[in-house]
Amino acid sequence: MIKQLVENWRIQERRQIVSQRGLNVWPQDQPDDLEQIERIGAWLDSLGEPAVLEHPLRPLKMQVAKGFSARMAYYFAMGDYEEADLELIEKLVMPGDRVLECGGGAGITGSLAAMHSGNPVTIVEPNEVMHDIIRQNVRLNGQECQLIAAAVVADDFSGEMLTLRMQDEYWWSSVLDHGSGEPVETEVARISDLFDNIRPSVLVLDIEGAEVGLLPDKLPDDLRLIMVELHTPEIGDEATASVVNTIMGQGFRLCHVRSQTWVFERSV
Repeated sequence: MIKQLVENWRIQERRQIVSQRGLNVWPQDQPDDLEQIERIGAWLDSLGEPAVLEHPLRPLKMQVAKGFSARMAYYFAMGDYEEADLELIEKLVMPGDRVLECGGGAGITGSLAAMHSGNPVTIVEPNEVMHDIIRQNVRLNGQECQLIAAAVVADDFSGEMLTLRMQDEYWWSSVLDHGSGEPVETEVARISDLFDNIRPSVLVLDIEGAEVGLLPDKLPDDLRLIMVELHTPEIGDEATASVVNTIMGQGFRLCHVRSQTWVFERSV
């Protein structure tokens, strides 16, 4: 069953809002959004079998079922779920790229990366609640992925396990302790081991603040593009500058900024 959850006029209004959105801004629930999310939540609770949502702007699909996040379903149906990342992936990922995505969400950005690269995408995601969702959505979109069930960490991380803070909105879960969320232990994957094993040409990072101190002092020569969602409101301006300087100090230049996502390409 394919379902259109929101009216076309709402989608068009949202396009205007997105076009006027500044830096370090993501969707904020307004009263009308909350009403729509509540309505969608009731619909999800009534589902006897999974349904498929179609993205209003791109050839992407998302499978939903009872218990699925009503907020995620709503923003996907509005064309405002990870919109900055989708726009940049569509623009910048090239045929033949090998994409490593750390922080897999619902598998939608990974699906689009695989479409544009023509190669299976490697997704590193510690939240086991998302694993089946990622696999289902990548498959639904006619793509393939290698899913690594781990949290990406810096090379000097000590130990083989890490605590993930599971939020009620499970797609916002993080390894950072903000004083909320249920603690769950997860395995880790060190960033340079991932680089050595996968040899990505494109790195996508959306790891809810754990980007700080993650990247090594020597990035692989094969890496041509880095897309990183910088959570400046949470990590602060100095930590943001540190991440940017680590990348730009290794021969990359800043080429795009969309919402919280910064893109760096290797200088020729």
